[in-house]
Amino acid sequence: MSAKMSSLPVTDMSAHKPTSPAISMHSRDLASRWNQLRPIVDVLEELDVILETDAEAARLVSDILNDGGDGDVADEERELMELARVEQEQRTVHRQALEQKLLDLIVPKDPTYFSSGVTLEIIAGAGGREAGLFARELLEMYRLLCVDRGWHFTLVQELTMVGDDIISTGSESPLSKACLEIVGEPNPIATDARRFGAYGQLRCEAGVHRVQRVPVTSKQGKIHTSTVAVSVIPSSDEISVDLPERDLSWAFFRASGAGGQHVNRTDSAVRLTHIPTGTVVTCQQERSQHVNKRIALEMLRERLVNSKVRSQTEAERSLRRCQIGHLDRSEKVRTYNYPQDRVTDHRLSRSWAGIFRFMRQTTGLSEAIQAFVQRDQSLRLHNLLSQTQSFNEGQSTA
Repeated sequence: MSAKMSSLPVTDMSAHKPTSPAISMHSRDLASRWNQLRPIVDVLEELDVILETDAEAARLVSDILNDGGDGDVADEERELMELARVEQEQRTVHRQALEQKLLDLIVPKDPTYFSSGVTLEIIAGAGGREAGLFARELLEMYRLLCVDRGWHFTLVQELTMVGDDIISTGSESPLSKACLEIVGEPNPIATDARRFGAYGQLRCEAGVHRVQRVPVTSKQGKIHTSTVAVSVIPSSDEISVDLPERDLSWAFFRASGAGGQHVNRTDSAVRLTHIPTGTVVTCQQERSQHVNKRIALEMLRERLVNSKVRSQTEAERSLRRCQIGHLDRSEKVRTYNYPQDRVTDHRLSRSWAGIFRFMRQTTGLSEAIQAFVQRDQSLRLHNLLSQTQSFNEGQSTA
């Protein structure tokens, strides 16, 4: 058999390597796809190691307990069990961090969540003076949160109530409106909500906050309901426009108008079209085509930047209107019930005992922010799985 095998002609496979452009492109696509999946695979491999180590540690502890029989465990074995417990706690922390990292890799993220800058506005709504007093308390709550998070904040506007008038000074008087500019960088090593920037953490605060309590000035001791609106807008970075050559269409023609012998003799005039937006600019003010090209490019850049600014401004106005609503008592996202010393978030269907703990210690507020981040991630994961299932069903029926 071996003699027959040796007599067969040997084919040089290197001479038959596929060189088709389609195959080369397919190979590049596979390589690109693998580069995208590699970080996910690395995390899964780390998780496998941790789970295997946990299983081995559990078997070790079980063997020690079984050998002890009636519960009499030697000191050396007791120390070994304590060491296994400590190591398991450390692995649990690492595992939770890896699981969060895996979710971040799989679930699509909104890049604005990592935005460090945010403008937070507080506006007193229904309830008059009582609404103004609670607006000031909310301002203090967010100030304390900034201190706890190590964020930089600036109070850029503070309008207080004096009778029926509004003046631009602030003290302990009822607050009509306040505007905070906050800068908080994301923490890349955090596994909770702090891994996002200030906007990613504060975005859940937008909406109408309702307070129920007996006003200090009330003589009848009746509970009053007031509202305060909070808007949270991500700060706009310096707007820039990229103009890759593939997005530009150049046309050249002869200049027209007064200009002596040079006019209509050379194609110095320039018409530049931005293909994605259809924006067109024309320049023929200089005799040099090269100079006119440079001027046209700057004209186009300026026009696109202005368009971006207008769109962004309108988007911020729309977002602010959506968040604030009509300031009605029924449009609440959270209720602060002082007689019952309870804070209820109606979007989460969850309550926290202790208003002081929630607002002044910011412990409850931090828990609410974390709950929103987890809910948002769960919704995004659910949507991703639904889209994947729909795609697979479509493929199977095709």
